[in-house]
This record gives sequence, C-alpha cells and structure tokens, in this order.
Amino acid sequence: MPIFALGQDHARILVAEDNITNQQVAMCTLEKLGLRADLVVNGAEAIEALETIPYNLVLMDVQMPGMDGFEATLRIRDPHSRVLNHQVPIIAMTAHALPGDREKCLAAGMDDYVIKPVGLAALGEALGKWLPSNGEGRQRLAVETNPAFPETPVFDRAALLDRVLNDEELAGEVIEGFLGDLPGQILLLKNSAAAGDARHVEQQAHKIRGASATVGGVALSALAATLEQAARTGDLGIISTRLAELDAQFEALKAAMNPETSD
Repeated sequence: MPIFALGQDHARILVAEDNITNQQVAMCTLEKLGLRADLVVNGAEAIEALETIPYNLVLMDVQMPGMDGFEATLRIRDPHSRVLNHQVPIIAMTAHALPGDREKCLAAGMDDYVIKPVGLAALGEALGKWLPSNGEGRQRLAVETNPAFPETPVFDRAALLDRVLNDEELAGEVIEGFLGDLPGQILLLKNSAAAGDARHVEQQAHKIRGASATVGGVALSALAATLEQAARTGDLGIISTRLAELDAQFEALKAAMNPETSD
C-alpha cells in the first residue's frame, strides 16, 4: 500500500467513470487510501466540476458516453476554457493495452495511464507520481503499463479481493452490484446486435468487458473483448455466433461467485 506524503493525503481527486462496478471499486479504494474523491460519469461533467473545484488530480476513463476522456482532456488543457487549473494531472483509465494507446493519451494532454481493471499497486504508484507533495511541482514520468490481463479461471476471487484491499464485505457489495447490473447491460448489447448497430455493440461490450474484469470475471471479460473487437471491425458473423455465449458465461460466473447457491 502506498504511503502518501504530507499534503498528498489531503488531496482531492475527481473520478470520471461511467461503469457502475468500476465506480464502486475506484471510490472505495481511494477512500481506503485516505483520499477524498468526487465522481462524475462523463467528460462534460468532469469539466463542469473542474470549473468550480480546484482538484489535485483527475482519474479519467477514456471511453464514456457523450464526451469521452480524450475530448474532455483537450478542453481541460485549452487555456481558454473555464477550468480552474489547466495543468491538473490527468491519469487515463483504459481497458486497452494496444500499440499507440500511450501516445494517444499523451497527445490528448494526459500525463499517465493505468490499465483496467486497475490494481491497487498500479493505482498507488500512479497517485504517488502525480499528487503534489510538499509543494513540489509535478514531473512528467514514464507511463506505467500493466501486462495484458492473463487467462484465468471463470472467477478470480483473489484479484477482486486485491482490488478492494481484502475487504470481504466490500467484495460482497461489489459482487451484488455487478450481478444486479450486468443482465441489463447484456440485454442492451443483444438489442444493439439485433438492430445491426455495431457502434453500440462495441460500446456495450466494452462496458461488460471492463466491469467483468474488475470483479475478476475473466472468462466473461474475454468474451466481451472478442465481441468488442468484432464490432470495431464490423465482423457481424463473429458477433452472431458468439453472442449466445454471453448468458452461459454470466451464469457460470454467478455460480462461481456464489457457490453456495449452485447445485
């Protein structure tokens, strides 16, 4: 666990994230680290918040509805915008680890990025780099990159517990929220696929991928990643053949999360 210097523990952070599961994990983790954080769900709300409160750091999801993290960052850095601090450190949170992602984040004006699902060590290191300490100015450092999320069983409980600092009660709350929210997300994805709307299939698959990875549902996250990539390239064949697997993978994950309720 990172030890924050005098001044860092009084920092105020803005979290811009639209995914309910990721919101819960990020906010609870920051709270346990002794950091104050406010939450917004898109780039427009982030800019509005930065116009009224002098935040010390922004955790910015890259892909959000309406105004995404890239556009929001460009506006924050615009000297003609009304944000209070145009140089506030911005750490991108992205589910992608593709060639060129680092450069794209930096080109938009972001200072660093972490790969979702964000682990405690990576988040702590990024915060330690960019939060102000003893009046020192920020320095642009090498971007931290995490390895691609490895293949693991249907449910990686250890990974979830690591993200919530081994808080069993919080893990239970995160699981409950995830299991309640995901059926609606899957239905939206299916409806978009039935309508032949590849763009919305990609967006919904991205949300499912991120939420599943955050709770340790690696098999479901991998399937969602496949659907996301297929939608991005317009491969409707893969979408139609793999879509039926979503329900089965979700049921398998639910059973693994709650083994006492399964046969």
